[in-house]
Amino acid sequence: MRPRVFLAFLSLSLPLAAACRLPPASKPLLNGVAAARADRWDEAARQWKSALDLGPDSAAAHNNLAVAFEKQGAFEEARKEYEAALRLDPANAAIKDNYEKFKARLGAWRGRTP
Repeated sequence: MRPRVFLAFLSLSLPLAAACRLPPASKPLLNGVAAARADRWDEAARQWKSALDLGPDSAAAHNNLAVAFEKQGAFEEARKEYEAALRLDPANAAIKDNYEKFKARLGAWRGRTP
């Protein structure tokens, strides 16, 4: 009887273990954050692009990639990524705030005279 109990427990625990795993895009998301904290924006962008390859509907990856593009001076790419993030998660206050601040910085930068 005990082998049956063990098999029943095992069959119940495997789906639970699988449910606890992080989504595949989580590792490159976290690696990108680590790279950004180290001021390695090229590496951060590479990691977040990889996250998008694994999970194209990740608002976090789009937002983070927008920040990296902004840091690299790729403003049009940053705008596209912020807008993609907002389409995916329109209620996300952090993404909204990042995009609004980006637009303000971009407006101030464009308003400068050389």
